[in-house]
Amino acid sequence: MKTKGRIHALLRPLLRRTIIRNVLVSYLGINLLLLFLLGAVSIRDSTDSMTEEITEASYRVMEQAAIGFRFNLEEAKRSLAGFAGHPSVVHMIRAGDRMGMQEKLLHERNISDLAFGVSSFQSLISDILILGRNGYVNNLDGRKSLRWDYPFTEQSWFRESVSSPHAQGFVTLGLHRQNYYVSSLLSKSNTSVLSIALPIRDAGQEPDGAVIANLDLRKINGLFEQSAYGSEEQIFMIDGNRTVIVHKDSGMIGRTLDFPGIDRMDRGESGSFVATVGGQEKLVIFQPTAVEGLRLLSTVPMAEIRGQAGPLRAKLAGILYVCLLLNTLVSVLLTVRLSRPFSRLLHTLDSVGEDSLYVVPKNYKYVELNLIGRKFKELVARIEQLVKLNYSSEIALQEAQWKSLQSQIQPHFLFNTLQLLQTEIVCGSAADSNKIILALSSLLRYSMQRSSDTVTLREELGNVRDYVFILAKKYDNRLSFDCEVEDPALLEAPAIKLILQPIVENAILHGFRENPVDAEIRIRVTPVKRGMLVTVSDNGCGMSRERREWVSRQLGGDASRSGSIGMHNVDRRIKLRYGPGFGLRIRSTPGRGTRIHIVLPGAADVHPEKEEKVS
Repeated sequence: MKTKGRIHALLRPLLRRTIIRNVLVSYLGINLLLLFLLGAVSIRDSTDSMTEEITEASYRVMEQAAIGFRFNLEEAKRSLAGFAGHPSVVHMIRAGDRMGMQEKLLHERNISDLAFGVSSFQSLISDILILGRNGYVNNLDGRKSLRWDYPFTEQSWFRESVSSPHAQGFVTLGLHRQNYYVSSLLSKSNTSVLSIALPIRDAGQEPDGAVIANLDLRKINGLFEQSAYGSEEQIFMIDGNRTVIVHKDSGMIGRTLDFPGIDRMDRGESGSFVATVGGQEKLVIFQPTAVEGLRLLSTVPMAEIRGQAGPLRAKLAGILYVCLLLNTLVSVLLTVRLSRPFSRLLHTLDSVGEDSLYVVPKNYKYVELNLIGRKFKELVARIEQLVKLNYSSEIALQEAQWKSLQSQIQPHFLFNTLQLLQTEIVCGSAADSNKIILALSSLLRYSMQRSSDTVTLREELGNVRDYVFILAKKYDNRLSFDCEVEDPALLEAPAIKLILQPIVENAILHGFRENPVDAEIRIRVTPVKRGMLVTVSDNGCGMSRERREWVSRQLGGDASRSGSIGMHNVDRRIKLRYGPGFGLRIRSTPGRGTRIHIVLPGAADVHPEKEEKVS
């Protein structure tokens, strides 16, 4: 049970929004982020390193394959050169149709002996065709496997061999179909083959025919498979038109290779890139061969590369897990060590009760916490002073409330109103008498209501409207009143009761000197940044600058000595309620009237808790 209690005590600060939790979360979060970044970079680098290693290995493998292909190709070229330079071959191509039978048999026997040597020692050559423009046809088996009716001289690959603009050397014929073999020869009949040719020319360098070597594609592919790196790597050959010439899948031979990114091979002789081939992401490596226009391609699935990097990634992940665990333990230990001085400081703060404001000084181990402790002790001392000041403010507030009663309905106003009512009754104006009685009763009810000192702006404006109505009747309607509220929502804003009536009364008393003629009193309410601005203006005599400054100074002084109980009381009540930033501002111009600006807070400023609930 004690262990559970200790664990709960340690976890309690972490479950709430505290400084300790923020320190732990920040420290642990930053370290975890760094660990994850380190792990991601390490795993990425390991995969990149493995990719580079396999790429370099594939380059070496393809170089070996290219060397092997070039070696076998050179051997095939030597065999072609032997045929092309043999006198019997030359005589049969140039004058075979003009020879006697005995001479032909001699040359045929010599060619057969030469072919036997090639068949025995050349593994890459599948067959050699000896073709002349005079119609002479022969191969390694003495025309036994060839179709006698096949038009060799009409084939495009034969015409290319005897009319190629290349130098006096070998000609690569590219891929073509072997449809000149008899159908019983299944291994060769109608299959694709890659051929090289050596033209046989006369004394004028005009080609009389050609010796063509057909290369065995399966044997070439065998060279590539022996050199392949890994079981999933494929090495194959393409020509300049991206047509597959050699591939372990015979169905791919003759197809045009096309996949996203293949154009990168046109930017250089050799290189590598990653592309999607056949719906699978693969590493593509390309390299030229000894034959112009032919290239070797190698494709290795990226899944195999990543699979080979798997053990390294597993080790890195294990190291990261251990670092994560150690980092968490260190973070918790540091948090516990930091939380103890904070707990002592909080205990000291809680020990300051209502009956005792004495703070016992303690050492909280850290300079910052000791500074907070000292500042808290100073704060408690200031609180004691503020308690005394608050008591004085309460007394001043009570005095201001008492003076507010003096600024309500004065006896002489009530007497004048009753006298006005008597006049209206004598004159027989029942309607006006009724309106005066209603306005007076509303004034008395509003001023004598003790339930609350806070009313809405609508109620305060209604009270002023009743007050000015009675005064206008008193002065034979020589006094007009206008009220404008820009935002109707401001009518429901809270206001202090009886703050507008004393200002209107002061305007009539001093602005019009109790003898208004074409007098106007206007009240305008506008929303401002701090709340709302109530402007009470008149077109009376106004005040000089010196008089206005004197009145402004008297607002902050003693009302009993200044004699301005009404305006002083209004300004004092507003400041006591809302603070020194609110109250009265006086603007006046001699001969043009006076404006009293009253700055009041809006509904959100007076009731901030309502704003929080709405939001």
